[in-house]
Amino acid sequence: MTATGTVAAGADRDLLLRDAERRTVRAAAGASARVIRTIGGWYWLIFAVVAATIAVLTTRYGSGLDEAVLDSQMGGSSRWVVLVLGMIVPAAYLRLHLAAGGTRATLVAGTIRGALAGGLLIGAMTAVYLTGERALFAALGLTWTREFGPPADGWAGIALTILTEALVVATYYLVGATIAAGYRRLGVVPGTLYVVVALVPAALVDLVTHTGVTAVVVGLHNLPDGVGGVLLAPAGGLVTVALAAWLFRLPLRTVALRPSA
Repeated sequence: MTATGTVAAGADRDLLLRDAERRTVRAAAGASARVIRTIGGWYWLIFAVVAATIAVLTTRYGSGLDEAVLDSQMGGSSRWVVLVLGMIVPAAYLRLHLAAGGTRATLVAGTIRGALAGGLLIGAMTAVYLTGERALFAALGLTWTREFGPPADGWAGIALTILTEALVVATYYLVGATIAAGYRRLGVVPGTLYVVVALVPAALVDLVTHTGVTAVVVGLHNLPDGVGGVLLAPAGGLVTVALAAWLFRLPLRTVALRPSA
């Protein structure tokens, strides 16, 4: 084989490898995004029906509500749903992904993409829900107020809600994946200690988006507000996604596969 032929063969091989890598990343992303989309869709459908029922019944038989229903969930409980999904889906998909020609690196990349794609959909659902809840309150003669989360007024508020909720969902999903990977790689005791580290991005994304348990513990009045708070939400959310992805990658690089039964 000539030198030219050798170079051409090497280039073709590299091209095939890159194509295979892209396919496995897309497959991993699709696995996560589909689960988040399906479970998240059902979650928001059920939540919307329950919330509307509560608003109508309390108005008819009581004094009505004086705050957004979502505020009772500290800005939204969908994060706990995706946290559990993050613990289950990537861990269950690992062996299949490797058997299909993927690598741990492509699984990480695909999981990140899937978390962000699923997060954007959940963010859109959240924005639609908040718009509908606000309209329902107005129809019932109630005053709608929102304490948790970024401003949701106008198209800019809707876009900000979608973006910040997407970053919250992506962070929590990756935190769940990190917890599962930590236990699988490190065992029970070290894995439990790693959980504390894995939860750091979740705590941080709560703070920057003014939602969740950590924001309640710290106190919303102690968090940045105004323009600074609005800018911090998406910027801080991107940082927490990156941190959660890095913490997920660390144990997954050397996690062992269980032997087949």
